[in-house]
Amino acid sequence: MSTLERSVWTALDSHRGAMYAGAIAVYLVLFVLLRPKAALFSLVVLPGTLLHELSHWVAGIVLGGRPGGLRLVPARHGNQLMLGSVEFANLRWYNGVFIGLAPLSLLPAALALVAWRIGHGTTFGVAGAGWAYVAANLVYAAGPSRQDLRIVAISRWMLVSAALLAAGWMTYF
Repeated sequence: MSTLERSVWTALDSHRGAMYAGAIAVYLVLFVLLRPKAALFSLVVLPGTLLHELSHWVAGIVLGGRPGGLRLVPARHGNQLMLGSVEFANLRWYNGVFIGLAPLSLLPAALALVAWRIGHGTTFGVAGAGWAYVAANLVYAAGPSRQDLRIVAISRWMLVSAALLAAGWMTYF
């Protein structure tokens, strides 16, 4: 374990770390409870929605997915609430998994944010509650949507191949 990893886990295993973890958990429960109230819910999770869609957008640019049609206005599609979307003109077997799972990159960002706040040594307070809200938005937004999983499915043979290689590697070593 590197020095950075040790310092992050030490910070999280503290009183302030427990305060942030508890506040993030409360926010996540609140997000789930607010989901039926579409207008309020979409407003509360807007920062996460923006970052979720931007992560797809950036991955699409980097991996040649040719993103377009970025939309951040919530819309209902049947029983589903769609908070945002990005359209791609070039989803292929080699980029689908990375573009579809791009929001997972928000999890390390949430961890880094909390570790940074804990490392400041300040009391939790109102500012801490605000930062916990931002971290909770990052965690909530990191989850893949059904549409994200459809994009990942474009690369399904790549995922199966990687799983078989990993299984073979594990049995060999």
